[in-house]
Amino acid sequence: MGVTEMAKQRLWTLGLIVLGLGGVTACTLPVEESPDPTVPDAPAAEVDPATLLPPLSPAALQQRNAELSQLIDSELALAGLGKIINLGKPVSLELEQYRQEWAEVNPAIAPFLGTWVRDWNLMPYDFTTVFPSTVPGQVCLVRYRQMETETVPFETFTTPPEFSVGRVVDGQLVSRDVQTAESLIRLSPASAYVPYDVEFLGTVEADGELRLLAAEQPPVLNPEWDTALIEQIEAYGCSAATLPTSDQS
Repeated sequence: MGVTEMAKQRLWTLGLIVLGLGGVTACTLPVEESPDPTVPDAPAAEVDPATLLPPLSPAALQQRNAELSQLIDSELALAGLGKIINLGKPVSLELEQYRQEWAEVNPAIAPFLGTWVRDWNLMPYDFTTVFPSTVPGQVCLVRYRQMETETVPFETFTTPPEFSVGRVVDGQLVSRDVQTAESLIRLSPASAYVPYDVEFLGTVEADGELRLLAAEQPPVLNPEWDTALIEQIEAYGCSAATLPTSDQS
């Protein structure tokens, strides 16, 4: 083989090696991924104060407190006579802890949080769930009733849940359809009539009726509620979480 042909063969071999190395390099280079754009969460909506009932005046609040005392005494007396069984539920330690945790970040709303129920004595039974919001002083309420039908004896139905947003200012919670206050939350100690502590809440309805409910448990999202209701709850920064998402580790 001549010198010229040997030189050509060496150059051809070197070219193959270079191409091979280039191919390996091309295969091993990391591929840059396109950045995944993140859409920031929409801020929680705040209720329009113009849509809320006014707070109770000092005179009205004093009157409602007196009515509530009489109503609680009446229910306890009926329990003592055996005409009411299972008046309220024992005070929930889980609910107390839940409120304490929320009191650190949204103290105004903490006393009202929870599931409040009146399911003793005669129907209709009342259910009110007060959810905390990440907006200071704001809560979400979901309320419904369980009632007897007018046609079939002992047959019951549940009314559709009603959603509203409330504000707590100076110890009073008001929404578009209910008024209440910290002074309308009463702890009834265990007695011969009811052998456990019960926490009562008095709510003033839009029609002026005073309803009595008892604390049962921390707020819970009912799996039977439709998606639209859940979206309303979340839109106002409300949830059943122990603490706001941003504060959780």
